[in-house]
Amino acid sequence: MDASLLAQTQQRLEEHFNELARKRHNSGLPIFALEHGLDESERREIRRELATRSPSPRHWLLWVVYATEVGYEYEGDEYWGSFERQTPRWEYHQRARIKAWFRKFRKEFGGVIPSGPWAEHFSIIAWPITHAILPLYLQRQFAKLLYGLRFRLASRTARDARGVGRLLAIHALGGPARFSAFLEQEELTGQIVVALLGGEATEGQFVHSPTLRRIVADLEKARNAREWLKETQRVVADRFKGIGRGWGSGPESTPGSLRDGSPVDLSHLAIGADLALRHRGAGHWSAFVEVRSFRPVAALSAEIQRFLDRTRCRLSGADDFKPSGWLLSGDRKGALRRWPDSGAPLIRFERANAMVDHLLESECRIHGGPVWAFRIGGDGIGRHTSGGIVRPGVDYMVVAAPGTLDGVDGLERCELECEGVEAYRLQMPPFVSAEMTAQLKEFGLNVARTIRVWPVGLPGRGWDGEGNSEWLTTESPCFGIAQDHPMESLAFCLNGGSETLIRTDDAGGPVFVRLRPLRAGVHTLTVRARRSAALERVAPTAAAEGFVRLAVREPEPWTPGHTSHEGLIVRVDPDHANLDTFWRNNVNLSVNGPQGFTAAFHVTLQAADGRQLLSELVGAPMSLPIEAETWRKRFDRFLNSEARAWRYLEAADCTLAIKGETLGTCTLRFGHEPLPVRWAIQRKRDRVVVRLVNDSGQEEADAVVRFYTMERPFEGRSLGEGEATAGSAVEPPGGLFVARHGRHCDAVVVSAKARRQGLEDLGVECRVSGLERSVRALSGYFRILRLWGEARLSGFLAVVRHRRVMEGAAAGLYGALCGENWARAEQQVRARPESEAAVESLAGAVDKRGDFGTVLREGLAIHGSVDSAMAWFVDAAARQNICRQRDLSEFAVLLAGNPRQAVDHPSFEALLGRLVDNPALLRSARLLVLQRSWVGRYRRDGAAPSRPW
Repeated sequence: MDASLLAQTQQRLEEHFNELARKRHNSGLPIFALEHGLDESERREIRRELATRSPSPRHWLLWVVYATEVGYEYEGDEYWGSFERQTPRWEYHQRARIKAWFRKFRKEFGGVIPSGPWAEHFSIIAWPITHAILPLYLQRQFAKLLYGLRFRLASRTARDARGVGRLLAIHALGGPARFSAFLEQEELTGQIVVALLGGEATEGQFVHSPTLRRIVADLEKARNAREWLKETQRVVADRFKGIGRGWGSGPESTPGSLRDGSPVDLSHLAIGADLALRHRGAGHWSAFVEVRSFRPVAALSAEIQRFLDRTRCRLSGADDFKPSGWLLSGDRKGALRRWPDSGAPLIRFERANAMVDHLLESECRIHGGPVWAFRIGGDGIGRHTSGGIVRPGVDYMVVAAPGTLDGVDGLERCELECEGVEAYRLQMPPFVSAEMTAQLKEFGLNVARTIRVWPVGLPGRGWDGEGNSEWLTTESPCFGIAQDHPMESLAFCLNGGSETLIRTDDAGGPVFVRLRPLRAGVHTLTVRARRSAALERVAPTAAAEGFVRLAVREPEPWTPGHTSHEGLIVRVDPDHANLDTFWRNNVNLSVNGPQGFTAAFHVTLQAADGRQLLSELVGAPMSLPIEAETWRKRFDRFLNSEARAWRYLEAADCTLAIKGETLGTCTLRFGHEPLPVRWAIQRKRDRVVVRLVNDSGQEEADAVVRFYTMERPFEGRSLGEGEATAGSAVEPPGGLFVARHGRHCDAVVVSAKARRQGLEDLGVECRVSGLERSVRALSGYFRILRLWGEARLSGFLAVVRHRRVMEGAAAGLYGALCGENWARAEQQVRARPESEAAVESLAGAVDKRGDFGTVLREGLAIHGSVDSAMAWFVDAAARQNICRQRDLSEFAVLLAGNPRQAVDHPSFEALLGRLVDNPALLRSARLLVLQRSWVGRYRRDGAAPSRPW
């Protein structure tokens, strides 16, 4: 193809896109560059010709199509690396020209505009990748997600692409990071779904027919994707046969009303928290809260989704914070140490959010009281009965404030592992006397009448015997109603609608009622009994009336090899950790289950193109239960391998499969976070090469790049962006590379080994001395230390060397604040933590004017929780004249145990300045953190990670 043929193809493409724009003018639908209509041979010819030419404005549209085709084959990691390999005459600085031509495409033809946080961060490559519609590397994951949501998609009643995109984004939480980033473009992904499942092409269709056929054909080539896509299309088509309505966002979708500020109807959200009791044997019980998933809440808006995904929460009556995203990972259970306050919600978040706080106030409160009844099921679980209703012939647990139920007949005292209440076993007799009825009513417990309602046919999930049940949108709920006295009829009403009257059998037989399949949400079926005239003349009473609450949800897809069996309970903090956090061993992972079982851990690493890089067991199976520190030590040994370290550098995703024998399998995924400014690391023979990749699109200023050595962790030198972009080999033992550009930042610790390496070269000697003690300088040191702590780790012995650097840098920094004598005493404790003499010496170095160190050692042992220990420390510091300012004492503990969080304190520098003038306070706070007994409790309560960094 010579220059004239390139010009002809340019002209043909302009005519083609003009025609597409004319057809879609009234629909408002955008144009994608992938809709160019060129066949495979024409695409190959264009790519061959442009690969040997410099970008020219005469062929700008051909370059847009060319860049889009590269984006279609994008593997999720290095777009410009692929572009360079395929285009030898192209130069890196010409990126801005590509972006300008995509903007021209937008202006002339109405092309799509990239949107969402991902597009804001990757402001250049977002254009070709967005115009590629659905890149190859995302297609299998996309088809799998549609398959999992097929029933939810089929149940929607109006065509709204943004609502569908919101649905996909919510249900992909916890998946690969790059896929989640792609789904942030909710309008785009929703319209792709409309196109894929909407049937035959029409004139105003969102995607050009040949382009749609190409995407579908490529989807069908991906493993399992063809079956998933066809089944999804079948379910959607079957649901709408004979209805004549499109699909999009239905009553469950409310983001529009949220955006314009108008009131939002939240009545359909099937969320909430319920109290329950579990029998632990020998008359001992424990209390816990059952919390339903907050994914329906996250579906309201992207803002609420981000809030729930990034904010920790705490249960009322528990000391520990649940990890961020905890409520988005399905239904949850949390143990209680104290009985919740009936005046406060059962769940509280660290930060306020008006919409979420409103839901917690209305839907997540403890109901009833001061006496609560729990019906005991066959599984040994006592579930709270609404309205304090108890029934003849049924066993209950009754919970009340101490002394409330003393002397009440029929109650057997039990041990409840929960402070603030007493528990009793109540076995209701088949016949309840008037005296017992009156006595129970005095304490708020009502004996129920004998009109019985129960689910029949398909099992009613979650049926508690008091009117609460759970169903799927694919099921027709069916109930039976029976009575033990004459009745004339039963009246039924669903969700406050019209009433249906059914006459009853004079012989007293049961009545069966079947409902149509219901949409997802919460529904109420009201039942009203009309007694016979003969009975009314003998014993006139008000008509009996009750309700059945139906929580309806979409069916969840089952994954072979996985189970929801509660015998294997895995807790992960943070809940949505990325691959870098996991590989640095900074994920608190614990596995609980019955004793006598084991769990095996299997790690799999995959490249962006799907290649398997690593598939290994993390040692031998481990006996349950497994504490977080036990797992951490085992994984530390696994990470101490040069071969695995290099596999990690190539990896885009990681899967950790926890196999608990017959208890089931739990699978966790960790992906690389896509960063617009990032360090690319390669191994070339026996050297490590680091290169800066800047996809931020901010051309007006250079990135700020610095390098810190492992031997001198606070002394950095500047690198030019050109030097960093070209790449350079890392000199042993390595160091910290930091790049900033605008609000984007990436930091990586690279560990390099010497060519001739002896035992003395394996470690790192970290030297920290002569630190300036001004507030400004100390603030800078702590911020550099945070960069070291948060950086990704790469290379041979990176974990071991990084730990040595962190310990040495932190010790040097605390030594500068606390004094040389303290630094020496703390070093002795670190070297011999089991030495009582070393700990006593450290306690004696707290304050020479008094014995506050001894007071700390003795008083801390009686305070189990973080909150009580903190309160005691603040009061003790005031009594010993160490510090009478509560905010400064609390900040000292924060800085001593979790400097990363302390740096983010809004008054960090002001409080640091006050602390410089009171070193005894910081020394006492360090003693508090360093004692082994405190560290153990500190970690279990979840207030801080097991390591300070």
